[in-house]
Amino acid sequence: MAAMDMPLLPMWLRTVWIVGLCAVVVVHVGHLVALSGQHRAWHAGHTVMATGMALMYLLPRMQHPELYRAGLVLFALVALAQAVTTVALRAREGAVNPLWLLSTVDMLAMVYMLLPPATRPDWLNWVFVVYLACQAVAYGLGTWDRLPVFTSRAPTSVAAGAATAAPEHTRDHEHTVTPLTAEPAPDPAAGPVVGLVAHSSLGVRVTLAVMAASMAYMLAVM
Repeated sequence: MAAMDMPLLPMWLRTVWIVGLCAVVVVHVGHLVALSGQHRAWHAGHTVMATGMALMYLLPRMQHPELYRAGLVLFALVALAQAVTTVALRAREGAVNPLWLLSTVDMLAMVYMLLPPATRPDWLNWVFVVYLACQAVAYGLGTWDRLPVFTSRAPTSVAAGAATAAPEHTRDHEHTVTPLTAEPAPDPAAGPVVGLVAHSSLGVRVTLAVMAASMAYMLAVM
């Protein structure tokens, strides 16, 4: 990142972003402490991401090159861990969780920002800017909350012994006859297909939108 007096990133604007990102950290740390399992890991990732962004706004690359090199290694490892988590959960849950996938892409954007400026092509800069701007809008509007993977219900399991012992009942449709056991009815008490579900709370959505916007703006002015 350039010097502290960048025309498009004056000190007052840096301060605004830093304060906003510190608020993001506080919110996600609160959820990290209160929750468990996938939710805790997901909030931990966003806590690290928001902390990294706050430090990038506070400490320019020119004055702190070692910090940026260390950050590059750290976020590359976190991005790798999240990619492995996304694939492993896909195998276990039978569906790709968009939250883990998007979090991995966001972490890759952090890795990209920490690369030496000479290695970052302008066109890829703007690809990430557009992506992160769309992320900010999507998070703010709660778009991801409404994805089918978060609203679908796991079907009720049918015991194998009962299925083989009991005769197969059928139900008549207008054009065909379908076995009742072909498509088990969803269990209203069952949980979503994936273990990590989207937050519907406005506070969390705002923090995610702020973080995505801060990343998009930094990439745009770098």
